Amino acid sequence: MPYTLDTPEEVEAKIDARLHRARLFDNPKKPEYWVILHEALIRHSIIPPVEMAEQLEHIAALVRRRRVVAQILPWNGPTRALTELPLFLMDFDNEPPLLYTEGSYHGQTIDDPSIVMRYRKAYDRLRAAALPPEVSLELIEKVAEEYRNGQHRS
Repeated sequence: MPYTLDTPEEVEAKIDARLHRARLFDNPKKPEYWVILHEALIRHSIIPPVEMAEQLEHIAALVRRRRVVAQILPWNGPTRALTELPLFLMDFDNEPPLLYTEGSYHGQTIDDPSIVMRYRKAYDRLRAAALPPEVSLELIEKVAEEYRNGQHRS
């Protein structure tokens, strides 16, 4: 099956949807978002340095506003399965927890409590291996400053 590119209209719709989701961080009643980023993501940019600085500064601002908890997984941290695909663990007040994960060509919701618990334990181990949130914020801001001042080396 040949691969087809999105039309300009489809691309615009995807961008609009992402911008709409990003506005969730402006609502103080929305859920907490906890993210673990591998150090390679902040150190090896595929965008120009000034843009990377802006992206990292935006993340730091969200952290400072307490909309996001970010942790950096150091270079030597474990890089097993949980760092290869996005993973969303969701807890609700009156419903059982859910897990959502996705790859390049799929998305999957898992509601089996025993499987969700196994992923949660693995995620907790990954959080324990990552830098503490305060240290992670300092690193994000330091790397952003390096990008901004042309001092960053990939």
